[in-house]
Amino acid sequence: MMQMEEDQKVSDYFSKMTEIVNLMKNCGENISDQMVVEKVLRSLSEKFDFIVIAIQEAKDVKTMKIEELQSSLEAHELLVIDRS
Repeated sequence: MMQMEEDQKVSDYFSKMTEIVNLMKNCGENISDQMVVEKVLRSLSEKFDFIVIAIQEAKDVKTMKIEELQSSLEAHELLVIDRS
């Protein structure tokens, strides 16, 4: 199971996830944005726990686009970096 590493950047994690999803699609798997969004939310490192909860509470994960999730997580990451 793929998990985000503690020191991994959001953009790097999404690149890796996208690469795997594309490989699976090329092998005939039917993978929706919803499946990827849910997987990403489950596999982020602990430092994203609060933003994951906020996203799940405030947004409809079933209709969320992968790019929208990535943007939200990168914005959170930048905020955390700026405060450190």
